[in-house]
Formats: sequence, C-alpha cells, structure tokens
Amino acid sequence: MNAKFIILILALFLVPFAAHARPTAMKEQYNLGGYITIGKTTPYKFEPHSNPRPLPPMPSHIKSQNSNKIITDALSNYLVKFPATTGLLLIDHGQILMEEYQGKGTPTSEFYSMSIGKSMTSLALGKLLCSGAIPNLDITANTLIPELGNSSYGKSTIRQLLTMSSGAYAPIKRGQPGYKDNIGKNPRTGKPYSGEIWPIRLGQVTIEDVLWGTIWNKVFWKPRYKPGEKFQYKAGDTLTVSKIIEVKSGASTAAYFDKMIWQNIRGANSGHWEADRNGSTIANAGFQVALKDWGRIALWILDSLESQDCYSRYLKKATTTQINIPTGHGTYFQGYGYQWWIHDPMSSSFWGLGYAGQILAIHPPSGKVMIKFSYRKDPGSSAQLRKIFKQWVKAQ
Repeated sequence: MNAKFIILILALFLVPFAAHARPTAMKEQYNLGGYITIGKTTPYKFEPHSNPRPLPPMPSHIKSQNSNKIITDALSNYLVKFPATTGLLLIDHGQILMEEYQGKGTPTSEFYSMSIGKSMTSLALGKLLCSGAIPNLDITANTLIPELGNSSYGKSTIRQLLTMSSGAYAPIKRGQPGYKDNIGKNPRTGKPYSGEIWPIRLGQVTIEDVLWGTIWNKVFWKPRYKPGEKFQYKAGDTLTVSKIIEVKSGASTAAYFDKMIWQNIRGANSGHWEADRNGSTIANAGFQVALKDWGRIALWILDSLESQDCYSRYLKKATTTQINIPTGHGTYFQGYGYQWWIHDPMSSSFWGLGYAGQILAIHPPSGKVMIKFSYRKDPGSSAQLRKIFKQWVKAQ
C-alpha cells in the first residue's frame, strides 16, 4: 500500500482524537488581532460609529447582590486558573456585570475570532435573504454561482451550506480536508502548508481556488456524503455562503455586513475582517473587534430576535437546532442552526464557538450574554465556563 495513502488514513482517524489529548492553542498576538499585521492581503476595516451604543456598567447595588457576586467570584477564580483567557465580558439586560482583561488583552484590543466568524456570516446571509436578493434558502448554490458546477458545494442548497451538511469532504483539521498534496508555501520554512487559510492570508491562493479551482481539485474523497445527509463541520460551506453574499449583493461579505449590520450595532471602536488578495472575505474566520463591541453585537442580535419581522424569523431558525450533530463528533453540543451551535442540555441558549476556547454565548430568555476570548483552550476550561454560565442564567 502506498506510504502517503497510509499516512493520510492515519491522519483522518488520529487527528480528531489528538485534538482532545492536548490544548488547542494559537499565539497570543494572533488572538488579539495580530494576523492582519503579518498577512499580505488587505483586510476590510470597520469604522467606529459616531454615536456608539451605550453599554453601561451595572449599578453597584445590583452587582453586589448575592447571586451576581457568586458568579463574579467564580469567574475571578476561573481567570486565575486559566490565565490564557485574554478577555471576559458578562452582560445582563444591556448592562456590564463583569469586564476583565488578562495578558496583553486591553479594552481597545481587537479580539480575533476563528469560527465565530461563521456566525457573523450567517447574520449577513439573513439580511441578504430578507432583502429579496435570494428568494429562499432552498435554491442550490450552483444556481447562483455556476462555477461551482456539480461539486458538493454546487449541488447543496443554501440551507444545507448553513447547516454544514454539504457533504463536501471529511474534515481532518479545523474543518479543512485532506489534500493530495500540500498547498502554498510557508515563507519561514519553505515547506508547503497542509491547509488553505495561511496561503489565502499570504495572498498565495484565493477563495475561488479553494471552492472550485486548483485547490479544490486537490481534495481527497469528494463528495463525502450527499448534500443534507449529515452534519460535517467544514470551512468550505461557510466560504460558499460568503461567495453567495458577494455575488448577490455586489459587495464583499465584510462590506455587506458593515452596511447592513455594523452600522446598526454602533460599535465604539474600529474592527477588521480578513480578506483574500481579491478582496473576498475569509468568512470562516478572521472577524475581529473590541470586546465591548462583541457585546454590542450580542445585544443587537437580542434586539433583532424581538423585532417580529423577516429578519427575526430568520434568526429564530438560525439560533435553534436545524440539524442534529452525530454522536461521537467530539462536541458537547447536540445540534446546529445556521452557523450557530445549539441545543446543549441547558437549552434556550445559542453559541458562537472558535478555536482555542473562544465563546460567544447568548441566552435570550434571561437577556444574558457571556463572551470569552483566549489563545489556548486548556482541558476543562470550556466545561467549567459552561457550568458557570448555566448557573448564572438560572439565577434570579
């Protein structure tokens, strides 16, 4: 049997288990927006609003109530136990209960999201749907982007792409597939990359190359499943959604997000979203704003859920289970919406999750929000935070 084939087989089976055996980590500087300083492409920039949405601290007499003090004390201990946490924010009905920074994290740092960028892409897609630019979520992607052809992406509906069920390939690392040969070239080592995001960031390949061009042609075993058959977490599904937004809006996903969402969020600081060399948004990751502006995004989502319009209806579906996550997938969550993690035992909350322990948790019934950024996910760190969040949303 070919040696390369054996190595790939081992990678497909061992990498998911290895991810649970050691902490997932990134450099602290990257967690705090450093990718845009070393990337060779030009990220999209979000400007601060002239009239930022107020985000006041909770009055001291309420903050000192026993139920709140129990939570803040627990989280203070959490920060000591898990020092890789760079920013932590708790919001209760539009008021800040707790705002803490560690390491190099500051109030003006741009906290970089890995896969929470997928959730931001879903927000933009909902606006595209409600604008009438697409008739529904059940048209296939190749109807809108002929270049996708009869690939798994092309044959998938927008709904299937949103629910990570294109069946395009078997992901082996951070939602990326195995390749027949590696791609791009690491300028530091001279060796090729095993995934596509760094080559995109460095301007070596484009998102179009990944979705239907030279890089897509290097993917092993495609299609993996029939569209809609099974949840498989993949970067390519989100990138395809982003290209649909681009084609139908005439702007990059980041620019469309700026116009339709960011301006209404009314952020207080600048932010960025990474792009390829053609200006297409790296939609599966790369969105970065200040911690309190992440909080403003969460509050805007809560407001939008209550608006009783087309977008509210979209969000209610996006943030509730649309596809079950198979047993043994290696996650605490049991369901997935439209690029949001749903249906954990606590229920009624929805989560944006990112590599190295990034968390955006929203619980509409209580109006409570928890946001945590870190550059390393230590064993037990996420489980303990979920436990604290569960305790907090149940408190009166």
